Amino acid sequence: MQGKRGFITTCILMVILVLTLGAVQGTPGVPQGKICFNSNRDGNDEIYVMNADGSGQTRLTYNSATDFACRWSPDGRQIAFVSNRDGNDEIYIMNANGSGQTRLTYNNAMDRGPNWSPDGSKIVFTSNRGPEFLHDIFVMNRDGTGVTQLTFNLNGMGEHKPDWSPDGKYIAFAGPGVYDNIWRMKADGSEMTNLTNSISPQSSPNWSPDSSTILFAMQFILGGNANIYKMNFNGTGVTRLTNNTHDDRTPVFSLDGDYIAFCSNRDGNSEIYLMKADGSGQTNLTNNFSNDQLPDWWMPRRVLLPLILR
Repeated sequence: MQGKRGFITTCILMVILVLTLGAVQGTPGVPQGKICFNSNRDGNDEIYVMNADGSGQTRLTYNSATDFACRWSPDGRQIAFVSNRDGNDEIYIMNANGSGQTRLTYNNAMDRGPNWSPDGSKIVFTSNRGPEFLHDIFVMNRDGTGVTQLTFNLNGMGEHKPDWSPDGKYIAFAGPGVYDNIWRMKADGSEMTNLTNSISPQSSPNWSPDSSTILFAMQFILGGNANIYKMNFNGTGVTRLTNNTHDDRTPVFSLDGDYIAFCSNRDGNSEIYLMKADGSGQTNLTNNFSNDQLPDWWMPRRVLLPLILR
């Protein structure tokens, strides 16, 4: 009886494993998941969502203000974003279908660049609410409580676009200084390290799913066009991924690490593009006469829980 029960348990586990891997991997060579972005195609910037192949583009926010900088929660159930619907830039969250829009920050400063911690319990963002009135990095609980300042930038130009590493240990960001560089610090704000140390302006760091690689955009000269690069966790191995005479910016990895979404104005206005992680296969996902910007990617992750038969 024990042997039969063990055989049945093994079969059940194998079926669950196959279904789980199928849900994670999807169809080989086909990008999976959802991409949120902001677009002014309907007159002002609103948050939209689409499938990773560009299909099913759906508007989520409806108001006369500017909604932008969307970020998926790790579980894909909510989206953090920025809106000035109450007079100045504040951090909001909403459900993945656009319902339940809730304001998290309340002040007269500009709160921007929200990004979730890997466990979804906190949101990191930038704000100029500090005494120096420059953009510093703050962190708060997902309900807006417990706001804590992490950086105190008294001499530079401010920090921008923080991105939490998937292993939870670090936050990458752009700035400070006249020429923004890519920096890394521990999640508590300690051990700030300049990874690029260059006079070429850089922006929009984004971690790979295994926390080993950071994407970013860089201009060789101030005022020139930007292209997308990647580097190792410690700043070594800088590699160029795009190469054209227009701006390629705000890259984000897919959660399987196989693809990168980014925005480019190579067709005359800003659109969302897709490419493989090595820079090949660059494909236009949106195509209209308005500006589509600031993509963020979410894919379903299934967790195989232990099956205990008592």
